[in-house]
Amino acid sequence: MYGTTTHDKPPLLRDPGTVLAPAAVLAAGMGAGSLWWALPGAVCAFLAGHRSGRTWPMAAALGGLVAAGAVTVLAVPALFPLGSVFVALVVGAALLPWFAGRVWRQYQELARAGWSRAEQLARERRLVAEQARLRERARIAQDMHDALGHDLSLVALSAGALKLAPGLAEAHRTAAEDVRARAAAAVERLGEVIGILREDADRAPTGPADYGIERLVANAAASGLAVTSRVEGDEDGVPGPVERAAHRVVQEALTNVVKHAPGAAAEVCVKHGPGETVVSVRNTAPPTAAAGLTSGGRGLIGLDERVRLTGGELRHGPDGAGGYWARSGHPVPQAVHRASG
Repeated sequence: MYGTTTHDKPPLLRDPGTVLAPAAVLAAGMGAGSLWWALPGAVCAFLAGHRSGRTWPMAAALGGLVAAGAVTVLAVPALFPLGSVFVALVVGAALLPWFAGRVWRQYQELARAGWSRAEQLARERRLVAEQARLRERARIAQDMHDALGHDLSLVALSAGALKLAPGLAEAHRTAAEDVRARAAAAVERLGEVIGILREDADRAPTGPADYGIERLVANAAASGLAVTSRVEGDEDGVPGPVERAAHRVVQEALTNVVKHAPGAAAEVCVKHGPGETVVSVRNTAPPTAAAGLTSGGRGLIGLDERVRLTGGELRHGPDGAGGYWARSGHPVPQAVHRASG
C-alpha cells in the first residue's frame, strides 16, 4: 500500500517466500503422519507471509500439495480417512499462519507510511511557518524604510536649507552639501535593500504609515464592524517598534473577526503601563453559526514573529463562550517613559 509493496519486494531468486512457502507446506503435509511437523510448518508459513511480498509462492506450494494429496489418495484409497486431518493441517499450519504474517507485514507498511506522511506534513508546516515569518520580517523592513526614509529626507532637506543660508562660510556650505548628498544616497540605498527583501512579499504603501490604533478602529467601525476601543495610559513614550507591533496585533485581530466571526462585536483595549504595553482584542460569538473563510494560520504566525522581535509575547485562543481573544505584551524600557515624562 501507498506504493511501498513494489519497493519492498526483493528479487525473485532472493525472495524468502520461494523457500519458506514450500517448506511450510511440506511440513504441514508431513503433519498427517506426525503432528510435531505442524509447529515448524506454522513458523515457516508465518515467516513466508511476513518476509515475502509475493503471494504466488504459497499459492503454488499449496496447489502442489493438494495435487500430490489427491494423487496419493487415488493411488492408495486406504488413506482417504486421513483427508480431514490433512485439510485441517493445511488450513491451521499453513494458511492461517501465512495470513497472519501477511496482516502483520501490511500493518508495518501502513505504520511506516503513516510516520512518513506525518514527517512530510511537519516539514510542510515548518516551511509555511518560516515563509510567514520571512514575510512578516519583510513588512517590518518596509516599516523601517518608511520611518528612516522620512527622517533621512528631513535631514537632506535641512542640509539643503543650511547650504542656502546667507553668510555661511564656503567650507560649511560644502559640508552641508555633502550631508545632503549622503542623506539622499542613503535613502536610495535603503530603498534598494528593502526592495530586495520584499521581492516575494506583498506590496505595501510607500508613504508614511499611520500606526494610530484609534484611527484603525474608527476605519473598521466605519466599514460596519461593531467595535469599541479603550486606550489607557500615556502612549507618547512608546517606542516605534512596539507601536507598530501593537497596531499589527489589532489589525490582524479585527481582520480575523471580519473573516471568521461575521456579525460579532469586538472590543480593543490598549494599556500603556510602566515597563509594558498590553494590547488585547476580544470578540463575542457570531450571531449565527457561519462557516467563514478558511485560513492557513499564516497571519498569526507572522504576528507572533513581529511581537517576538519586540521582546514580547502573543497569546490567543477561544474564550469558551463562542468568542475569541488575542493578547500581546510588549516590554517598554523604563528610561523611555521617564524621558517622555
